[in-house]
Amino acid sequence: MDLATGGSIRWQVRRGRGIESVPLFTIRGRSWLIDVDCRGKSRVEIWERTPARPAASVDDAIVASFRTALADARDGRPRALDVIEPESAHWIATQRALAREARLAGFVPLAADAFGAVLAQARWRWPGWLKERALVVFASNTRLSPDATLALFRLATKDARPHLIVRTVTAETWRPRLVTAALHVHDTSEPLESAEGLAGRANALCDAGNFVDAEAASRWSLLLSTDDQSSSRCALARSLIGQRRLLEARAALAPVTGSAAEALRAQIGQQASHRRIEPALVDAFLDILKICQEGDDLVPALTRIAAKLVDALAASVVAIVIRDRARPTTIAHAGPSVPAAAQLQSALRALDTGVAEPPSTHGGAAEAVWPIRYGSTTVGALWCQWSIDVPLIAEDVAAVLGLAATAAAPAVHEARERISAPQTIATLVPELVGESAAMNAVRQAVLRAAASPFPVLIEGESGVGKELVARAVHAASARRGRKFCALNCAAIADDLVEAELFGHTRGAFTGAVAERLGLFEDAQGGTVFLDEVAELSARVQAKLLRTLQEGEVRRLGEASTRKVDARIVAATNRPLADEASAGRFRHDLRYRLDVLRITIPPLRDRLDDLPALVRFLWSQLSARTGSRAVLSPTALAMLGTYDWPGNVRELQNVLASIMVSGPPRGVVGPQNLPAHITRASAMRSRATLAEARRDFEERFVRAALARAGGRSVIAARELGVSRQGFTKLAARLGIGGSAVT
Repeated sequence: MDLATGGSIRWQVRRGRGIESVPLFTIRGRSWLIDVDCRGKSRVEIWERTPARPAASVDDAIVASFRTALADARDGRPRALDVIEPESAHWIATQRALAREARLAGFVPLAADAFGAVLAQARWRWPGWLKERALVVFASNTRLSPDATLALFRLATKDARPHLIVRTVTAETWRPRLVTAALHVHDTSEPLESAEGLAGRANALCDAGNFVDAEAASRWSLLLSTDDQSSSRCALARSLIGQRRLLEARAALAPVTGSAAEALRAQIGQQASHRRIEPALVDAFLDILKICQEGDDLVPALTRIAAKLVDALAASVVAIVIRDRARPTTIAHAGPSVPAAAQLQSALRALDTGVAEPPSTHGGAAEAVWPIRYGSTTVGALWCQWSIDVPLIAEDVAAVLGLAATAAAPAVHEARERISAPQTIATLVPELVGESAAMNAVRQAVLRAAASPFPVLIEGESGVGKELVARAVHAASARRGRKFCALNCAAIADDLVEAELFGHTRGAFTGAVAERLGLFEDAQGGTVFLDEVAELSARVQAKLLRTLQEGEVRRLGEASTRKVDARIVAATNRPLADEASAGRFRHDLRYRLDVLRITIPPLRDRLDDLPALVRFLWSQLSARTGSRAVLSPTALAMLGTYDWPGNVRELQNVLASIMVSGPPRGVVGPQNLPAHITRASAMRSRATLAEARRDFEERFVRAALARAGGRSVIAARELGVSRQGFTKLAARLGIGGSAVT
């Protein structure tokens, strides 16, 4: 099917050197060549079957205007072209002629609904046959699918390719609609059976300001008229002008001549050229727009917008509402109190339907709701409430709320994304447990890193969960459908790390009995996680830098290179900046890896998350061991008095030890805790200065050892003491990690 006109097509591929070069729009039988593509030694031809009946004549003025619009679009000025066709059958011929002109100019013609379906099927990425092509999109009868609406919005806001939108109104929009207003057309003492009578009835309804009923009467008049439809069309145009549907009104008047039609055309031009807006509404909109542009913090800015609306509309309460877990939630408000969820049912309806509700009385107070749209999605709603007997002008309320919703849409969208981000990451990687500010910041950093294609560096002490964060970045990214390959650089000898990363051929070294893929090739299109990247040797660092720069690897024992596409996520328990300053890590490789940095705080800095972590780890261990024991509140409180130098990994091991050594069911008390935790709790309860000083020194030294990965030399350098001094200090404090070198 031709995506521009809906006609049936067939395609064929010709191969060979002597391919006949058939020019575009060659006619053979009842088909004509509408597109051709040469791929190497092949030629793809697409032929459309022309209709059996002769095509209607096309207005030369429309074709000339279309050519001018194509030239403007080619010069980088995308625009829209309005075409009015009184007859639907005639529009088919016009559309075929315009599609032919578009193809001759190098554009790809597409119907709007087909355009939306193509992008939706390709997951909103440009398919290969449309990547480098300019577009002409036909939007007929102003009825678009949701996918078409979103596709046109993305084309207009996020793509700089030459394009042209052809908007058309045809006779399809004049069919009588099934509305209750049509039932009142004959609601008179004498039946109106003629088209002239219905037209007169429509004019009378227009004079009374009832434009919806007038439109229904005029459409029935068009159905009943047989010869002269000028009076019916003029009545329809009046009703459409009253509803500010100017494009449809122009289409209704297209075949009509006479003084009445000319007067209506002049009225359409006057309304389209200048539409009065109250200065107060303009000032309110400018103030709201200024607040959105100047506000750095989202919630205070939205609160100031709500306060501005309270002043502009003389409202008692204004709230900005979003949906959170199927419930309306207020993120900003102005007024004496935050509205309860039961008061926000009208806002919930606006979030569901995207339809505004004008001021109306609910329970003795007047309410109005306006949806906030960002793109094609309803992200929030403006909810207003007035006290009793406050005079309201519905048009002014709608204008102010509409302008405020447009200006505040980006800020509301960002606030909505921030609120829903922790739940999204918690769903993707449930092991990231905790609701503290530090963990929420980590989740936000994971979301930002996942949305970008650049390398990520994760820093944190041993045992904080760096690999979990790396898996979260992979699970939330566009590469989640491909492999996640991890390598612990500190656990493999230097000679083998190179083979693990880049692969090797058969016989490349002793023991290489077969060809093997490296991690970069194995994770093609996915993510490579390098844990403890600071442990890489200088030679491997140089080869890794080459891979990051060129996007290619060379296996051990091979002379040729291979292209790879894998994202790097690296982790280290020592800051790479310090390692590079000490000469143990290349500066240029550090800059390549440290594009997006995620720092994970140690467990001692987020002890608020300890109860949630204990519950999560205890449930996991119970499922593995079959234990039905539970921790007592006293035992949980004593766990909170310990500093956890080994972080979450130490907590997991301690809980496993408690579960194995404790009773299989019942309550696990403080007596089942390890001795070093009970000793730390007892020391915390003492009040002497010497004991407090010793407790502080032990925690401080243990933290330095944890940051140094258990290496006493690095810990001594960080603490500013000699190696011998550190050994004596550790021996005095009873810390056995000083023996690790």
